[in-house]
Amino acid sequence: MRRLAQGERDALQPLMERHYRRVYRIALAYLRNPDDALDVVQETFVRAFEHAGRWNAGSEVAPWLTRIAVNQSIDRYRRERRRRETMAPLDEGDHDDRLGSGEISPELQAHGHELGARIDRALRSLPERQRAVFVLRHYEDRSLEEIAEALGIRLGTVKSSLFRATHELRRRLRGVWS
Repeated sequence: MRRLAQGERDALQPLMERHYRRVYRIALAYLRNPDDALDVVQETFVRAFEHAGRWNAGSEVAPWLTRIAVNQSIDRYRRERRRRETMAPLDEGDHDDRLGSGEISPELQAHGHELGARIDRALRSLPERQRAVFVLRHYEDRSLEEIAEALGIRLGTVKSSLFRATHELRRRLRGVWS
């Protein structure tokens, strides 16, 4: 990071190699779309390069990159939500290419797709901070302290956000597994 802060472009490659997968997992868990997640990864490392001079040399790089990735994911989610609100969705038919070529019955695949969509909607319905805390805790397996550091919020705020997110997801998904 010190080399990057001094403008050495060659320093970006090792940084990306070390943190790419984690940043991608965060973005994917937050956005639930592989293409959007890849865009966020790219945007995260561009921001890291542009703002390397702001990085505190006494702190870890991973939480700093995590914060950038979460913020980029939130921005991407907001842009996509606004875009979806202005576009009329197409009707879905029985032409989904994902159905059909496996050993799992079409009914079970449809149920799995429906369940995934329901979980996705429930996750997206959470306020941004709650969603970020939930994703970092349950998709990235981060400790509460790591989440607080990555998001720049107090530990108590992390705990209450996680509690509220979990409670709301349980409420919205009630009856799914019964």
